[in-house]
Amino acid sequence: MILLAMVAATSLFAAPDGQAVSSEPLATPARVDHPPLKPGLWTLAAPDCRFNLRNSLSRWPGCAAPLQIGETALSHPGPDSPGEARRYRYAPGDPGILQVETGLAGARAWSHFGFRPMAVDADGFIIRARIWPAPCPAAGCRVRSLSAVVAAARRAEASAFSGAETDAGRTAVWARRSR
Repeated sequence: MILLAMVAATSLFAAPDGQAVSSEPLATPARVDHPPLKPGLWTLAAPDCRFNLRNSLSRWPGCAAPLQIGETALSHPGPDSPGEARRYRYAPGDPGILQVETGLAGARAWSHFGFRPMAVDADGFIIRARIWPAPCPAAGCRVRSLSAVVAAARRAEASAFSGAETDAGRTAVWARRSR
């Protein structure tokens, strides 16, 4: 399943079955001593997806999922819609964890994704990263500690990027400033 499907089906905001979730964010707000995610339009594209990042969203192929990232919120925009904003927190580490508020049926919940920065720009912003769903740890899908999520994400990273068509992992790439 490509991350587009994960983003669309789960809206990157609703945890799919088998993914670690919590009722509150497990990380404190982002520290300033690690590179922040560069605000703007990002893409979560399948490895073989080729297209021009400069094109309007209406011309992006189905294999490329747009993701609007701000300092504390993100959304899944469409060609004519900014998408519903959801709060997120990034906890750096090995791997880092991206926590996204789900808003499932009005409930307050946070989904967790492994997040490994791969490139930063000259200003120190993350502009490329690997992202994959953090699976349920052995103790169950409702998690209470960031360390349990990190351990689960660490174990799942290799299989999320095995090269199989069903891999859940994707590379997030900063495309451009928001228009």
